[in-house]
Amino acid sequence: MPDAPNRLVVLDGYSLIHRGWHALREPLVVRRTGEETTAVYVFTSTLLKVIEDLKPSHLAVAMDYGAPTFRAKLDADYKATRARTPPELRSQFQRARDIIDAFNIPIYEAEGYEADDVLAALADQAKDAGLEVYLCTIDTDIVQLVEPGIKLFMYRLYQRDTVTYDVDAVRARWGFDPPQMADFKATNGDVSDNIPGIPGIGEKTATKLVQQFGTVEQMLERLPEIEPEKVRLKIAEYADQLRRNKELATIEHDVPVTLDLELARTSDYDRERVLELFRELEFRTLMERLPEVTRPAPTVQREGQAEIDYGSITTDEDLAELVSRIREQGEFALECETGFTESNNAPCVGFAIAVEPGYARYIPVGHQQGLTDSPQLPLRTVLNHLESLFTDPDIAKIAHNGKNDVVLLANQADIRLQGLAFDTMVAAYLLGEGSSANRPAEGGLSLRWLVSTRFGIEMPARSDLVGSGVRAQAMSQVSYNDCQPYVCADADYALRLRPLLEADLQKHDLHRLFTEIEMPLIDVLADIELVGVAVDTTPLRELSQVLLTEIARLEREIFDMAGHEFTLGSPQQLSHVLFDDLKLPKTRKTKQGYSTDAQALETLRQQLVAQTGGVHPILDMVQEHRHLTKLKSTYLDTLPGLISPKDQRLHTTFSQVTAATGRLSSNDPNLQNIPIRTEIGGQIRKAFIARDFGPEPWLLAADYSQIELRIMAHVCQDPALLDAFLNDEDIHAATASRVWGMPMDEVPSELRRRAKVFNFGVLYGLSDFGLSAREGISRAEAGEFISAYFEKFSSIKAWQEEIIAETRRRGYTETLLGRRRYIPEISSSNWNVRRAGERMAINMPIQGTAADIIKIAMNQVQERLKHSDLTTKMILQVHDELLFEGPSAELPRVQDMLLEIMPRAMELSVPLKVDLKVGQSWGEMRPVESALAAPESLQIGAHA
Repeated sequence: MPDAPNRLVVLDGYSLIHRGWHALREPLVVRRTGEETTAVYVFTSTLLKVIEDLKPSHLAVAMDYGAPTFRAKLDADYKATRARTPPELRSQFQRARDIIDAFNIPIYEAEGYEADDVLAALADQAKDAGLEVYLCTIDTDIVQLVEPGIKLFMYRLYQRDTVTYDVDAVRARWGFDPPQMADFKATNGDVSDNIPGIPGIGEKTATKLVQQFGTVEQMLERLPEIEPEKVRLKIAEYADQLRRNKELATIEHDVPVTLDLELARTSDYDRERVLELFRELEFRTLMERLPEVTRPAPTVQREGQAEIDYGSITTDEDLAELVSRIREQGEFALECETGFTESNNAPCVGFAIAVEPGYARYIPVGHQQGLTDSPQLPLRTVLNHLESLFTDPDIAKIAHNGKNDVVLLANQADIRLQGLAFDTMVAAYLLGEGSSANRPAEGGLSLRWLVSTRFGIEMPARSDLVGSGVRAQAMSQVSYNDCQPYVCADADYALRLRPLLEADLQKHDLHRLFTEIEMPLIDVLADIELVGVAVDTTPLRELSQVLLTEIARLEREIFDMAGHEFTLGSPQQLSHVLFDDLKLPKTRKTKQGYSTDAQALETLRQQLVAQTGGVHPILDMVQEHRHLTKLKSTYLDTLPGLISPKDQRLHTTFSQVTAATGRLSSNDPNLQNIPIRTEIGGQIRKAFIARDFGPEPWLLAADYSQIELRIMAHVCQDPALLDAFLNDEDIHAATASRVWGMPMDEVPSELRRRAKVFNFGVLYGLSDFGLSAREGISRAEAGEFISAYFEKFSSIKAWQEEIIAETRRRGYTETLLGRRRYIPEISSSNWNVRRAGERMAINMPIQGTAADIIKIAMNQVQERLKHSDLTTKMILQVHDELLFEGPSAELPRVQDMLLEIMPRAMELSVPLKVDLKVGQSWGEMRPVESALAAPESLQIGAHA
């Protein structure tokens, strides 16, 4: 652990744990157990930051003892107004103590005293022993302990940052010397400690009094000098209270604790025990920050682990021998190493291949010459040996994130990797690794984290080799001898993980989902990524200029409403305008003022609509300004630069391991977030064109119609919903008809829209508050509609209650095919967290099953295309829609194929319906029926 000589940091444990509890908007929970860990996570992060920033030679923690203190005996009302510690926080104090103990940090506490007093005693003893002292806290009471040699390292709760105070900094911030903080609080009061201030004296007056007189005692002794008269009279009237306040606010130094400097040394801590706790609590990101990272080399032998045999191959003979060994074995694990992380376009620098547990070889091809003495084999020579292995479907390949390897080999060497039999990332994803709502799936699915949790081994980190951030270098700049242990370990542990993950897939009835849907989908997604989409950049540039003008107009109108110009992109300035100038109801507090993020403004908007029936127009204008600015920067200005110079097409990257529901995600660029129903979204989609498939190429879109509502009808078996779909009725008009008791052909558009909002909203737990805000109606009216809805569709409500109870009992919910989502939040004692978990439980079986259906359809359609003479390609997937590009002559056959396969992807109690559209751009798609009836210039035949 790095340390500065003779520097003690004492952490105010109780206040920092409480800070952790309030620091994160969404609680953290352990996926497997549902244990809440928000406070202990932030406390541990704080501890690591202290070690990183201050590099102490000694560490200690001061804690409240818990029994009544001497201050409570002085005043029974002291801290009496503090709320009782909630049970979900109380349980985390012991976990925090476990962390402290694992770091071998002594905890000091004393009966009858608070942690503040213990801090003072420890600081005095450390200073007397010649140590520099830092006191880490969020409590301004501790300011009074600052003196030469003792500094304050303070976390600011709302600003979410730290600031260091010495004597000069305290004077600059508060206007008086550190010990006078007790006099200030005695005069001004302290709400958190329930120390009453002197009536009529606020913060400014209290500061002036302290600056003028120095202490409470001097104020009372020189009472006639106090001006104005009303302040003097108040001080005189409350003199006894002022003295008692000073006694309560003054930190006691004479405390029965003795600092043991040997125990407090930071040079020794139980790293394995800390790692064990981090794994148990799922503190994945904190593992990277552990001090004195002396990671075990891959050659370290562990009980039950295979013997390590890693090496590099730089000769034809050795490579030929490896190929022979692979053919004999019949399978191998592969890791393709690129110059940059996760880049399919970066040059390949080498291949790591593991044939048996513990046996792996690295074949370097692209490291800079001069870094090592031994020459590398040329890439072409290596591929001449390996290509037959890569393209042999009968030789099984194991990989972690194998799609990247498939795409990289296709891009870099025009080799199609076949026979990918097991992807450890996809397997772990299906098993729910790292799938808490607060942790992105990719992080929890990193190979290092899986190896750490499954084997208890710390693999070498890429950053150890190449650095991190802006200073990171390319892997090609690293000696292949240094690179070898890193990449060999990647391949080796992917191989070792397979039997463990495969056994778990079998145990949890997920193996069929893995082998029949997720693994075949890897090739499908790779195909889509490699084909890409054609983009006409001209309309994008033209629309960018249009939006530039519209954004400027919105800015002018917002400035007119505010009464002055300001920086619209500044959260602090926008907060001042909304909540100070315009006096709108305040949102949650942040370091920039009050929150102006999208969630806060939408909540404020719904609140105003529900309370007043209207909303201040500046909110809609700010949201529209942000929307247009984001579209302009994300798509209009960015997409042209992402077009590949190789084929002049745009290539997104799909992930099947991100969304907890099983949905696919798209990134670099994200083509799934282009607005569907807005005019601007339509204009952006017009830039995605049919171009590269013959003289008359066309785009064909196949979209599952109302798939989630159809799945809901199947799972809840509601007779009314089943009848509506079986009779091919307008589901929203049918809903409105039943709820309001009127003939379906007499349902007005307004009521149909309201029914539509709730038909889809019921899948996400839409409340009366949300419905009232969206529809601009009172909460009472929204509540009446919801009650009537569930009365008419009683089976839906019964199913919701059943699925919530089942999820609470099992800890997870699942789709019709058994895809699981673990939802520990559903058992939280926090009402908001529990309600969020219940909404997840309702949504997952529906949205997750829809994701399963579209994946099945993609696999089956792609298989049919590959074994046909069609040149049409699947080029995009956006939730329930598949997009194809091909020559117009093939459209009739392709649409027949889609109408045959897609509705039969899964048998439900109601039919799956697929809508087909065709067009020369994604933004100008028309239903196939109308397109077929269009003028002959379309030339797509007369097939219906």
